Amino acid sequence: MVSHRSASGLAALILSLLLTRVHAAAQEFGSTPTTGLETALARPPAIATPPLPPVTHLLGGGWAGEMAKLNNLGISVLVDDWSEYAANVSGGRRRAGDYAGQVGLEVDLDWDKIAGIPGLTTTFTAVQRSGRSLGTDALADNYYNPAQIYGGGGNVLVHVVYFFAKKVWLNERITLIAGRYAVGANYDSAPLQCLYMGLAICSQPRITTQTDGYASWPSTAWGAVLRLRPTSTTYIQPGIFETSPSKGGTAGTDWGGDHITGVTVPVEAGYEPLFGPQRLDGHYKIGFMWDSSYHYYTTIRANDALGGRHGQLMSWVAFDQMLWRNGPYNNSGFIVLGGYTHINGRTSPLSDQAYAGFQDVGQIKSRPFDAFGAAVTHFQYGTNVKAVYQPSIGAKDPLGGSLNELETLLSSHTNVLELVYSVHVLDGIDVAPEYQYICRPGGTSAVRNASILGVNMHITL
Repeated sequence: MVSHRSASGLAALILSLLLTRVHAAAQEFGSTPTTGLETALARPPAIATPPLPPVTHLLGGGWAGEMAKLNNLGISVLVDDWSEYAANVSGGRRRAGDYAGQVGLEVDLDWDKIAGIPGLTTTFTAVQRSGRSLGTDALADNYYNPAQIYGGGGNVLVHVVYFFAKKVWLNERITLIAGRYAVGANYDSAPLQCLYMGLAICSQPRITTQTDGYASWPSTAWGAVLRLRPTSTTYIQPGIFETSPSKGGTAGTDWGGDHITGVTVPVEAGYEPLFGPQRLDGHYKIGFMWDSSYHYYTTIRANDALGGRHGQLMSWVAFDQMLWRNGPYNNSGFIVLGGYTHINGRTSPLSDQAYAGFQDVGQIKSRPFDAFGAAVTHFQYGTNVKAVYQPSIGAKDPLGGSLNELETLLSSHTNVLELVYSVHVLDGIDVAPEYQYICRPGGTSAVRNASILGVNMHITL
């Protein structure tokens, strides 16, 4: 047993080591900023951030040259392949392995270069998706899938995702986005979280997609987002979207008014500081989303009187903060992150989700684009959410007989651990082996805890 004094001493030692590491990193990177940082800091205050990591292409050579020519004309084309494989090696309901993949195309047009309209761009994206869900195949879980690519997409030859315009004014202090878009692109979301392969937090908490009003990649809805930056480190962004349970449908082109059930209004405010001479990135956000549509109460049996209510409120807080910097790019360093999202449990299968984790990008100096990460997620189910897996036992008869009806098993909570190391193999190829441990798949102890081995590969052509 560890004494209180020993625990305090250990905590002090850990804190001392962290402060020593931060100080050493500050001396290394604080005295002589890189060219990329100098360029970024010369920009207007609203966007004075460390530069993004460069996008590397597998084909390179002549392909990269042709892409550069198109960029000069105001046309940007990106083609990539995202493949994931996950296998349940122990626990769950059975051992199995599933593949899920996505081929994506994005075309961006810069109308300043094309037609002399400053600050206006348009974006079109489409994907082809294939594969299966390991969550339903091996874990009896409809809500968490170890490979996030399958979630929300399924198998489809062509799925239209984004089709929107973006206009900025005053050096991005005012930004307006309108068109076929998604709540998930701007609210309770962070691209950092897609280092992890599972559906828990990539690139938003899984709980968010349990409401009809929150469309997330590759689902979309008609809507608009207005992003305002009162200062260089703060923002507030209200938005308005249609509520559509179909969220574009299988092909992403189900835009008919028959499926609109209400209006969704998200609002988020954030603080994005850059601490010290290293420009340590931080993102702190708080927000809510109101979906005006009608929501049925969760129920145990299909023949129960459902009932429901108009309106559903979702709220969240989230953060990520770099503690020390390993390199010049905005994600190159040791970053801690966490968040909490809540929805009314009477009208949502998941009522609460909390997560915490870290990622260390560029720790190995000779491999600046490699990254190591770990994350823990807790899912809390709503009331009366029936477990997918029902044990093969009858409900007990008080008189000693057997009833035909199976005993109802409710889901309560699930915990997920993810460990990942992403290897930058060469320009255009990143491969990330991952281990996941899932406690109570499907929210019930009737399904054994599962160990998942997987690999996530991203290729940019």
